[in-house]
Amino acid sequence: MIWDSNEEVNQTASKYSVTILHIACEPDAAKNKKLPTNACIVHYLDMKKGDEHFSDHYDIVMGNKVDIFDCYYDKLGKRKLKSIGWTQGNVKPGLFDKARYLKAST
Repeated sequence: MIWDSNEEVNQTASKYSVTILHIACEPDAAKNKKLPTNACIVHYLDMKKGDEHFSDHYDIVMGNKVDIFDCYYDKLGKRKLKSIGWTQGNVKPGLFDKARYLKAST
């Protein structure tokens, strides 16, 4: 899998100045209006432990689109990174409270 641990997620996010909000979520998660306006949905191919084939995965990531691209391209390479698109979030990034959002979405 692309993300082996929470610590790796935090280190990678810090290195690329992005905030990873959801890992391996459904594509419909991008429709959430409570996401920040600078959140993107990243579509990539990954293999779960024990699987023999790659399958579609989606992450919701907050940050500059170039930084998000660099993060996933460096992690996956060009063949596994499929697309990066905007979510339907309406919250200004400066007003977005990650802790409250994550608490509400659990």
